[in-house]
Amino acid sequence: MIYVGIDIAKPNHFASAISSDGEELIKPFKFTNDNDGFQLLISKLDPLDKDSLTIGLESTAHYGDNLVRYLVAKNYKVCVLNPIKTSTMRMNNIRKTKTDKVDPYIICKTLMMQESLRFVTFYDLDLMDLKALGRFRQETIKQRTRLKIQLTSYVDEIFPELQYFFKSGLHQKSVYALLCI
Repeated sequence: MIYVGIDIAKPNHFASAISSDGEELIKPFKFTNDNDGFQLLISKLDPLDKDSLTIGLESTAHYGDNLVRYLVAKNYKVCVLNPIKTSTMRMNNIRKTKTDKVDPYIICKTLMMQESLRFVTFYDLDLMDLKALGRFRQETIKQRTRLKIQLTSYVDEIFPELQYFFKSGLHQKSVYALLCI
């Protein structure tokens, strides 16, 4: 088996690869979080046997999503790790350092120590999209509610009689059109 660890960050990522024997196959290198950087990563992975590769990265908000999508689309086995697992491995490291060049190695070691790995599938990617869309919808509804409350308070201060002219309340297209004049 060959383990590839990728340390995710906003502008750049660091990656390295080790064999199951602990031999360093790819020294830690930096690549950008864009298509050019992803192609650099693939060019470094190409000489290795794709079927024996396992790629791991920590779950880090949305910063690694594009890379995960890219790798899954290229049929790589990708595993997103809980940062708590890698943190535990980091604590066991003698130097207890957290640097961009050490972290990919820690992620590789964490992959090696797992009894079973769960790989990201296209279904998981679709589920991530749905969750993001659901969260966006909830936030948008909360924001709309806050704005309606704010508008009502302004109208109550400036033109309190307005609410008596409309049986359906202030929040309808005709009232909004009237207020925009």
